[in-house]
Amino acid sequence: MPAHYALSDACIVLVTIFAGNALRRSGQDLLAVAMACFGIAAAIGVVRFAGGLQDALANLHAGASQLLGLVGMLAVASACVFRGGGRGDLWRLAVILCISGAAYLVAGALIGPLFLMALVVAAIASIVRPAPSRQPWLVPIGAVIMLANAVLIRRAAWLDEAVSWHIYHVLIAIALAAFAKGMLATERTVR
Repeated sequence: MPAHYALSDACIVLVTIFAGNALRRSGQDLLAVAMACFGIAAAIGVVRFAGGLQDALANLHAGASQLLGLVGMLAVASACVFRGGGRGDLWRLAVILCISGAAYLVAGALIGPLFLMALVVAAIASIVRPAPSRQPWLVPIGAVIMLANAVLIRRAAWLDEAVSWHIYHVLIAIALAAFAKGMLATERTVR
């Protein structure tokens, strides 16, 4: 695989750095962890392709993408269902890590269905109970983008492999940006 495959992974890394920092500063630690998970998996991809380590890091990149992608998506779904933070976020993260780890280690076939389920839960929860932001409609749009991306674009037979790869990763970056912007609380101005 040529080095240009690193470019679309780099888009995810950049989005998650900025979005994760903004979410962390606003006290949304669970969502910041979700962004970090997606960003770490994408960063492995950047190193893999830009460094010419396609074969050496193939298994690490695939495993990290599956495990951290599931952790990240379950964290987004949890943040859409349970607003709050503090100790509740820590307990939810612990449960998410246990579920994701068990699915990865014991039942790898469950990763895809759990990921899709988390997307559907995030979409429904964000419609039923929108985030207190100026643009709460971005969250269900991000979920729909990610869902369509996972179902239609990832390894699409009707697209060239490189085109499919780049579209898939750029759409992930767009969906993550939508999640972050849609979940950021409105800024309060004091006059």
